[in-house]
Amino acid sequence: MTAVAGPVSIDVNRPMMGGVVSVQILDGSDGVRLERAARRVLDRIEAWVGRLTRFSPDSELMRLNAATTSLVPIGPTLTAALDWARMAEGMTDGLVDASLLDERLAAEAGLDPAIPVGAARRWSLRRAARGAAVEREPGVRFDLGGVAKGWLADRALAITPGRSALVDGDGDIAVRVAPGDTWGIGIGDPREPGTLLGALDLGADGDVTREWGIATSGTSVHRWAHMGGEAHHLIDPRTRRPAETDVIQATVLARTARAAEAFAKTAVIAGTGRAFGLLDHPGVLGVLLLTERGELRATPGMARWLQ
Repeated sequence: MTAVAGPVSIDVNRPMMGGVVSVQILDGSDGVRLERAARRVLDRIEAWVGRLTRFSPDSELMRLNAATTSLVPIGPTLTAALDWARMAEGMTDGLVDASLLDERLAAEAGLDPAIPVGAARRWSLRRAARGAAVEREPGVRFDLGGVAKGWLADRALAITPGRSALVDGDGDIAVRVAPGDTWGIGIGDPREPGTLLGALDLGADGDVTREWGIATSGTSVHRWAHMGGEAHHLIDPRTRRPAETDVIQATVLARTARAAEAFAKTAVIAGTGRAFGLLDHPGVLGVLLLTERGELRATPGMARWLQ
């Protein structure tokens, strides 16, 4: 997914979250001041990522995963991220599940998951004055890689200055568009790198600044050899294995980046048979699906903004 606006005053980026995170600001004020502000936003994102990543044994998330007790105190950032993970699970009929780290690692290693289908995966948060404590079944470990990207983009956009701004959390995009500005978001075609399925042309709502979230999820990236075939990274909580689906890619336009990410993943895991029903949600503004038959299926809400 690529993002393009008019005369962007500031566009800074940094390798992060397994890809690139960028902050773009469209404003007529002092460019040096805005660039410093954008770099401060990236610093904040990097600090949040440092607490939530599964790729560092020193992160707060991995200390939680390594703990041997059933009740583990955690700080406010991880509390907020897990709060959103639980909300996303409820919104998506359980298809977004942040407690599937071991199933994801099994898929990456080409193995069948060791945890039987239907085994308990219960966990909850006990509130504290600052942060919370996670209470969980033995063996429950968390992976916030997908769930956190859109959540981080929304959180970063809230502290990004400028008339209009965009935060791209490695493909999960939160954008603010002021009256008179427009922002174009290209949707990549996974079958032909460098080409687009289409583009979203996003603007303000009359004289009111508007915020959007856009996310794309699919089965064409992060693939591994798995049990005599190939597997992708999207785990179906119902089977604990990579989802069997007829959707290659889903792009969702929503009111927030975190909702767009959750529902894009849901659409892929559910397949075309259930996707549109599950995505009939007030926070979802439009959906574009690419199926394994090469069909493009868009909701009327998405067609309104597609160019």
